[in-house]
Parts: sequence; C-alpha cells; structure tokens
Amino acid sequence: RLLGGIVARASAAADEDAMPEFFDDEQFALLERLVDVIIPETDTPGALGAGVHHFIDMMLSEWAAPARQARFTAGLQDLRRRLQAPQGAFVELSTEQQLENLRRVDEAAFAPGAGDDFFREFKRLVLFGYYSSEAGATVELQYEPLTPDYKACVPIDDIGRAWFWLGFCLDL
Repeated sequence: RLLGGIVARASAAADEDAMPEFFDDEQFALLERLVDVIIPETDTPGALGAGVHHFIDMMLSEWAAPARQARFTAGLQDLRRRLQAPQGAFVELSTEQQLENLRRVDEAAFAPGAGDDFFREFKRLVLFGYYSSEAGATVELQYEPLTPDYKACVPIDDIGRAWFWLGFCLDL
C-alpha cells in the first residue's frame, strides 16, 4: 500500500501543470534546466519529459528530513553560483554553454579526492528519478514486465541492457 501511494503521488507530481511545493520559482527553473541538460531528450524521452524535476520537488517536500532539505537548498544555491558564467545565469545560457559549465562541475565533483560534493548527490537523485519513471524504465531501458521465459542471472552482454542500477543509494 505504501509503495502504491508513492508511485501515485510521484505520477501526480509529474503532471506538467503541477506547481512546485518545495522550491521557489527561481530554484525550480534551475532544477528544470539541470535535469534537462543531464538527461536530454534524444530518440527516447529525457528527464524533463519524464517529470524528474517534479519528482525531486515532491521527494524533498514530502519525504526528505529537514536536514536533507536544508542541505539540498544550500547545495542548489552553491550549484547555481558554480554554474554562473560571465554571460549570465545558467538558465539564460545557450544549451551548449550550459552543457560546458555542467561538464566542468561534473568533472570536479567526480575527480579523485573530490570529497562530499553536492552535485554527486544531486546527479544520483536525477538518475534515480529518471530510471524509476515510466519513460526511463520502459522506453530507455526497454523493461518488459512480462517475458515468455524467466532466466535468472543472465549476463548483461546477452541482453544488451540493464533495468536498474542495483548499487544505487538514495539516502533520503
């Protein structure tokens, strides 16, 4: 019952007309651009189309502890500062400039010895939100809920894809 409620709530949060509950308009605009640049639409839906920005807003509003909410607010503010360019705010830059700035932040966050960088936590949440959405699971990863034969422990090379990243840890 609890899982069904989470899924139903996440679907409602992803409604395009839904207003953010946790973020203000400026933060939400940044969140929208970040998820879109991290997982853009290609021949499969992107994170924006999957409603990941609404999912993150819902998770922080309804599920995260106050300390996690404060860390996320401060982390997003710091990320905004780090993504700022001489040409303007991140949301005002061209897609190419946004990608370049985000790549620089990503490389620093995942560099050896980088420590506890907020961007790593943020990116994990974007990936979790996307790959547990209907678009991420069924279109991108091509999950098939019913298969003719059950085959346990199939090497990924035999099927060419994974359904979910088992090493993921959300820590909300």
